[in-house]
Amino acid sequence: MLARPRSRRKPRPENASYWMSYSDMMAALLLMFVLLLFLSFNRYVKLQEMRVAENLEKETQLEEQERQLRLTQSSLLERDQELASLQLVLISREQQLALSELDLTQNQEMLAQNQEQLTIAQATLILQQQDINEKERLLSLSQKEIDEQKRLLEAYAGDLSDREVLISQKDAEIILERLRVAEMEHVLTGQAAQIDELVGVRARIIRQLRDAFVKEGLNIAVDSSGAIQMDSTVFFDTGKYSIKDDGRNLLHRLLPVYYRTLMNPENAEFISEIIIEGHTDSVGSYASNLDLSQRRAQAVVNFCLSDEFVELTADEKANLMRMITANGRSQSQLIYTEGGEEDRAASRRVEIKFRLKDAEMVESMAKILAGMAGE
Repeated sequence: MLARPRSRRKPRPENASYWMSYSDMMAALLLMFVLLLFLSFNRYVKLQEMRVAENLEKETQLEEQERQLRLTQSSLLERDQELASLQLVLISREQQLALSELDLTQNQEMLAQNQEQLTIAQATLILQQQDINEKERLLSLSQKEIDEQKRLLEAYAGDLSDREVLISQKDAEIILERLRVAEMEHVLTGQAAQIDELVGVRARIIRQLRDAFVKEGLNIAVDSSGAIQMDSTVFFDTGKYSIKDDGRNLLHRLLPVYYRTLMNPENAEFISEIIIEGHTDSVGSYASNLDLSQRRAQAVVNFCLSDEFVELTADEKANLMRMITANGRSQSQLIYTEGGEEDRAASRRVEIKFRLKDAEMVESMAKILAGMAGE
């Protein structure tokens, strides 16, 4: 028996609407999923771009920091080189100061030796004078003995030949003593001539200095000892020891004229020392003024021997270095007005002096000779 074909069932209208809604919903979900994927990918791309930009910015900042570091290292290297140069200059200055101190020590030793020689010369002159006095006393006694011998000759005619021999011996001794006295007088005369020569040399140098200053248009006074006094305010501010421009300009003009006048052929052999002295007034303690005056005198010497001072040749500076000294006198040589009051402005000064060879010894000899003349 044949089966009957099954008849198709027609979908119900409510089922068709259900599947259509389901399909729309799935399509919407799929679209949302695609949109989410797109948004996530887009966000991922933007994040990557931001990270790349940040990395580029960081690399740029790093390069800038490296450039700044290189600049800083270059600046530090330049500063190290400047520091090394300054250290070399400092070492050079310290060496110059050591040389100046060595020269000062040598000059002080030479001064001590000269003073010792002067003391020996004074003692020798005193002994010679005592010897002369003793010889004169002996001559006087010898003359008395001669008179006594003459009287004895008259009394003792029998001993005439012996007495004549004795008298001849005494006469010979007297002649020898007189020759020694004459020789001593000749030596003293030569020393007096030496004194006169040195006095004439000082007067000549003072005259030449005054003429040279006038010729150069310098209004500088030279006193009777050959010293030059200059107001310290031209060189230094109050309480300072750094030379001002006005003082430097004055030294540029003054010192070459002063040095070359002293060192010309007719004067050089008599000059032993050039002295820079600093003086203060009585304001402040003696010790602080001594330190200030010494520093000021040393500042003048250092400037005159420096490379900045081009008015003197290298040979002239070398010779000046052997001769020049710096002395601080503090308030030991104040200047007073006619009324007896301290002239503080005049007391604050810088002096330049020169010393002649053997001048102190000759001055002492002159005093001895003057004392002998008074006797």
